[in-house]
Amino acid sequence: MAGYDGAGSLFALGLRITKLNPDGSPMVGPDNCYTTNALVRISIGNTYSEPDAIELRNGQQITCVYYAPPATLLGGTIDELVVCTPDPYIREFLTGGEVITDGSGNATGYRAPQVNVDPTPNGVAIEAWTNAVRDNAFDPNTPYWHWVLPRARLRPSEALVASGEDPMTPTFSGTLESNPNFGDGPVGDITFPTDRIYQYNRVATIPDLSQGLVEVLPDES
Repeated sequence: MAGYDGAGSLFALGLRITKLNPDGSPMVGPDNCYTTNALVRISIGNTYSEPDAIELRNGQQITCVYYAPPATLLGGTIDELVVCTPDPYIREFLTGGEVITDGSGNATGYRAPQVNVDPTPNGVAIEAWTNAVRDNAFDPNTPYWHWVLPRARLRPSEALVASGEDPMTPTFSGTLESNPNFGDGPVGDITFPTDRIYQYNRVATIPDLSQGLVEVLPDES
């Protein structure tokens, strides 16, 4: 029987965020995917239905019928996604709005979304990479973990604070949905199905997670 060599903890290495079409497929183009190694923490959870139990009692108040319907999985949650820099691209990809650029196309700032509209109607796909930690150090013999959240809808969960005491660490939260149309991802490197609210898989290598835009090419399959 095969064994399992899981680690006691995982260390966040970075993110890849992809804008989606209405059907959930990656948007093609040079400005629709963004990578960053500024990930501090991502917390993923589930939400379940809470059906009411049926209970009938007789005249002596003795329970004669009791049935509790099973809980079912409704969706997923990102309870917390924290990055360690107020990156305009991360905020624009996750929550809408606009990146302000200079004449050379360099990001210099950020503008919030317009009011009374949904700034991210299609959501985004989020991929994260982590590395195993054993005995308070990276294990060089353990492959990376590739996390795929094929459709997420996020909002800022905390205010941005500019002060002399606390670092400005943007924090987001939201919901997760299934999205089979995310397919093999923005650069065609996902080799396992993406039809669940989230999943993770061990991989031998990770992409370049330097801060920057990645071009999404058309799916040729």
